[in-house]
Amino acid sequence: MSLKTKLRVLLACVALEAGVLAGVPMRPEEIRDLMHQMNQPTLAHVLPSEEDSGDGDDVRDGDGDRDRDEPG
Repeated sequence: MSLKTKLRVLLACVALEAGVLAGVPMRPEEIRDLMHQMNQPTLAHVLPSEEDSGDGDDVRDGDGDRDRDEPG
């Protein structure tokens, strides 16, 4: 477990403990849901490469030549 993950878990536990000491009610289901959300993997945003623009302008048919953007 990385240091960042350990610190995040520690911060969440400290916040929960502070709530308990302050008298804030929190149901066990809410605590379980919070812990479940913390264990979910995060998604990385990947930027598309220049070759894979995805705009569909450079569509080729089966024989290898372009279908669009060709003059005449």
